[in-house]
Amino acid sequence: MNPGMGIGSPVSNDVYNVIAALDNKLEGLEAYRKFAQDQGTNVQIWQQIAQLDQQCVQLLLQELNRLGQSGRLTMQGQPQMGTYQGSTLGTSPTY
Repeated sequence: MNPGMGIGSPVSNDVYNVIAALDNKLEGLEAYRKFAQDQGTNVQIWQQIAQLDQQCVQLLLQELNRLGQSGRLTMQGQPQMGTYQGSTLGTSPTY
């Protein structure tokens, strides 16, 4: 490896950003679940916040699915092994 060259991300910024945001939202949902179990807490506030974040998760999954369908959910600099013809996240893609 050339010492002057950095190590780049194997995915585009768009893909990385969506995955990172999705990870953060999912971690937040787990935290809200734990917060709601604490003694003396206002459970309703954590449920409302979780509901909002679940809507964000749905949007992020839709965007990730759109990126996949457009062929942008591949490693950068790698030849595509086949054409992605999957339908939605959570189902098995076909190649």
